[in-house]
Amino acid sequence: MTASTANYLWSLGDVLGQGATASVYKARNKRTGEQVAVKVFNPLSYSRPYEVQMREFEMLRRLNHNNIVKLFSVEELSNKQKVLVMEYCSGGSLLSLLEEPENTFGLPETEFLIVLQCVVQGMNHLRENGVVHRDIKPGNIMRQVGEDGRSVYKLTDFGAARKLENEETFVSIYGTEEYLHPDMYERAVLRRPQHKAYGVSVDLWSIGVTFYHAAAGSLPFTPYGGPRRNKPTMFKITKEKPVGAIAGVQKVNDGLIEWSYQLPNSCLLSKGLRCQLVPVLAGILEADQEKCWTFDQFFSATTEILQRVSVYLFSLQQATAHRLYIHHYNTAAIFCEEVASQTGVGLEQQHFLFLGHDLSLKGSMKVVNFPSTSPSQPLLLLSRTPETHMKGSRQVKEGFLSLETIEIWIMCVPFREGMVKTKYLSTFEIKSNFICHIHVFSRCYCGCSEMLVLLVPTVQQYLTSNI
Repeated sequence: MTASTANYLWSLGDVLGQGATASVYKARNKRTGEQVAVKVFNPLSYSRPYEVQMREFEMLRRLNHNNIVKLFSVEELSNKQKVLVMEYCSGGSLLSLLEEPENTFGLPETEFLIVLQCVVQGMNHLRENGVVHRDIKPGNIMRQVGEDGRSVYKLTDFGAARKLENEETFVSIYGTEEYLHPDMYERAVLRRPQHKAYGVSVDLWSIGVTFYHAAAGSLPFTPYGGPRRNKPTMFKITKEKPVGAIAGVQKVNDGLIEWSYQLPNSCLLSKGLRCQLVPVLAGILEADQEKCWTFDQFFSATTEILQRVSVYLFSLQQATAHRLYIHHYNTAAIFCEEVASQTGVGLEQQHFLFLGHDLSLKGSMKVVNFPSTSPSQPLLLLSRTPETHMKGSRQVKEGFLSLETIEIWIMCVPFREGMVKTKYLSTFEIKSNFICHIHVFSRCYCGCSEMLVLLVPTVQQYLTSNI
């Protein structure tokens, strides 16, 4: 079956989404064939006050931003039901993306940063126009995929949105349970009477849950049995969350709640980004509206993250990959301090290589003047730290001037084969006050074969040049 307005036609089976008061379909312009999304309101929506019915139309007409789904026109069916004709987003929603098996543990770092940037910019436009959304969640963040394959995320579904300045409050209840501010959850879900008014910070809570979900692949607050089955405990977790905690999980019935102050280890984000993101989540996932960050604080902190540049680094001694976030105007001295913080390699022990050559990072050198790095071409970090390793029945002492003959091994884990292979490379005499024994365990974002191609020539070239 099909339905149509004066200018658009769609199949009733081509549903993009359904809600309590409307359904969204993929439609086409009758004249040009352009794909659009049409939101068709059901009879239940007309039981709402007229001003509430018109609110979404007027809200979308007022908003105009690349990170907000565009309203093209308002048309009518033959029975006079209103139809919103909106921008069609070919990539589905953020929720549908998170439900893909490869995103079980959250989005890849590059994609997460795009989500962060788009949501921040979209929300900034809402606040500039004095609008509170009241139903932020992954299902209401649409994904448009450009010709270059890059995602653009857009806020949608403004049925619950309304004008609200920073100092104003509201008392009506909207939102989706898992992403709902605890005060609103108590009244809307548990049906407990209260006389609280809510401010714009309710959107910040929903953004915090959404960002955590995108980063970790799971909800931050989970009672035993799930949020929909154990609602009293769900409220208890969110309401009694300690300051600074960003997640709480109850693993057994009536058991203790395990609080977490960091993103889970399974999260795909680098340590560098996690360190930047966790304080933001802690600031906006605050049930006390008086203690919760303001939008100004939120925009300042997230913009500060997005303005940083990435420097990719691989620590040979620890066999760990790092992505450091630092301002382009920072000095090499500040960069080296961040390296020490993430790797544990002290400032005096750090030695860098790039493309097989020594890289001297003088203290006053600006990050903007660093060579361009990537996952396949990172800076390599060697450590002069004296360490003693057992090798068979003898000891190899590292970090001292030595003529010992030692063995250089590179160990890689080919994930697809599920087994460890050890590749013997060569034997060298080390005559420099430097590292003597390198184990490289390839468990970073580069594939196994890529890491071998990257590291073997580099290590050989460096050691050969220092014999």
